[in-house]
Amino acid sequence: PLAAELARFRERERGWLDDAATFSVLARAHGGRPFWEWEPRLRDRDPRALAQFRASHVRAIERAVATFFFFDRQWTALREHAHTRGVSIVGDLPIYVDRSSVDVWAARDLFALDASARPLEISGVPPDYFSETGQLWGHPLYLWDRHAKDEYAWWRRRLSRVLALTDVVRIDHFRAFAA
Repeated sequence: PLAAELARFRERERGWLDDAATFSVLARAHGGRPFWEWEPRLRDRDPRALAQFRASHVRAIERAVATFFFFDRQWTALREHAHTRGVSIVGDLPIYVDRSSVDVWAARDLFALDASARPLEISGVPPDYFSETGQLWGHPLYLWDRHAKDEYAWWRRRLSRVLALTDVVRIDHFRAFAA
């Protein structure tokens, strides 16, 4: 039954699972360096280079998939236990994602990056009451016109995944959406 459960998990999460498992093994293979410092063909997701990498790292990628699967399984059990006690799980969805994340690596065309995956613009806030010098957060900015072209599919998938894991979602810096 565990193999069947894993197969269902793979099917249900196919939209992100392969990229996440591959990214995690690639990051480890590159000593944790950010993806823009990887060999350009892997940095740029060249299909042939990715196929070669995946073929030569099958076991490690399968371990990463298994880790995601067991986390999901344990989290589901925890959430069900919380529900039996009348406890709801509140999730947090930050508006920005880390520059060296699977999100940016797998969907570079949705972010303001140059050909080498370096940000053209980054997140932050100008000087205000809380900080005389402002804050520089460093996340790559979104190319909202590209998100709009596919009706914000990336955002809908991201929010759907968080809602699958939690009961309520807090969007961190919702004000940024409004602006």
